[in-house]
Amino acid sequence: MKKICVIMGGVLPVPAIYGGGIETLIESIIKKYSREDGFELTICSVYYPEAERVSKKYPEIKFFWTHTRSIKYMFLHAFFLGIRILTGKNIRVLQRHYNEIKKLLNEENFDLIIAEGGDTQAILDIAKDYRKEQFVNHVHVHRKPSQSIADGYGNIIGVSNFITQEYSKVCNKTVRDYVLKNGINLNLFMKKASEEKKIEIRKKLKLKHNDFIILFVGRISAEKGLLELVQAVTELQDRSIKMIILGGANSGKWTLSGYEEKIKKLARKNGEQFLFEGYIENDEICNYAALADIQCIPTLIEEAAGLVLLEAMAAGLPTVITKSGGMVEYATEETSIIIERENIVENLKKAILYLKNNPEVRAKMSLAAKKQSQQFNEEWYYRSFADIVKEILSKNAGQGEITK
Repeated sequence: MKKICVIMGGVLPVPAIYGGGIETLIESIIKKYSREDGFELTICSVYYPEAERVSKKYPEIKFFWTHTRSIKYMFLHAFFLGIRILTGKNIRVLQRHYNEIKKLLNEENFDLIIAEGGDTQAILDIAKDYRKEQFVNHVHVHRKPSQSIADGYGNIIGVSNFITQEYSKVCNKTVRDYVLKNGINLNLFMKKASEEKKIEIRKKLKLKHNDFIILFVGRISAEKGLLELVQAVTELQDRSIKMIILGGANSGKWTLSGYEEKIKKLARKNGEQFLFEGYIENDEICNYAALADIQCIPTLIEEAAGLVLLEAMAAGLPTVITKSGGMVEYATEETSIIIERENIVENLKKAILYLKNNPEVRAKMSLAAKKQSQQFNEEWYYRSFADIVKEILSKNAGQGEITK
């Protein structure tokens, strides 16, 4: 039985009790895992008591917990992360997490080590006895890698063709590349909201039945384009258009930013047209999606992929998205209006008005979105992951037995 070590980033846990895109994807894998695929999984995750309790649901998975949650450690993490963001210097902010994992890597003889976010250079540093063919970098974000990371990992898995191609530009020719598009728990987002819940939310948000409702879900940060979306809706000067905003400055519960305050200041000029609901758990999003007419994802950067887009499509929402990196690989012209990022405010205004004035188009897009989302289910996601792992293991075996 081959042994696979999956190393998480060290901030949020797996199982994904506190959300997180990467953490949710890895939980999809462990939910569908089967030993019949010929490998066993060890998940290295930061310790949370509730995460350990939930992990008992997965007896075939081994969990290795790191203990990095002291108040002192979390303060130092935030401090050094801030310095790294401001200076661009590669300051280790999660070294304790990786130091604890180093002991495991020295004790075990893993056949593959898969990096799932976090400090990918630190993983190379703590596993120097392993060969590059045993390292897999699962790339979830669009970020140019350092040459040492690009050359240190013998295998990369991108969440889109765009990401794999961009990453491969930096790598040497011996690095193998694969594409594993994201998958989601379709049932979570296709779930029908009860009439009682819809009435409750409508009443709370003071929504009228003839309002045209736009949904935005995600982190409130400049690259997500929320400010431009608020500007577009404001300039339309149509009070029947309402916008529900789900998320915070870090797509979580605990943060607030100056950028978010700037958006809220603009929104306040328009009374109750913009409705900020803050962070909402995934299993509650369907209640808001049931009230929405469309969802806008106006990303301003080259997005690696788009879990939010998959979730919107599963809910049957027509979407307005930007032509952004790998996100367009998940959508079609039947499911989404795809706009250019240049002159984005005007492009958003045109797309919103078109969909508002054409309910029959929205109905067709809704059906197409549900159909398109079906291929990105959790079973397919795990099977694709397992096939890639087995292919890498097979190629490594063809090069001779690899040992530490």
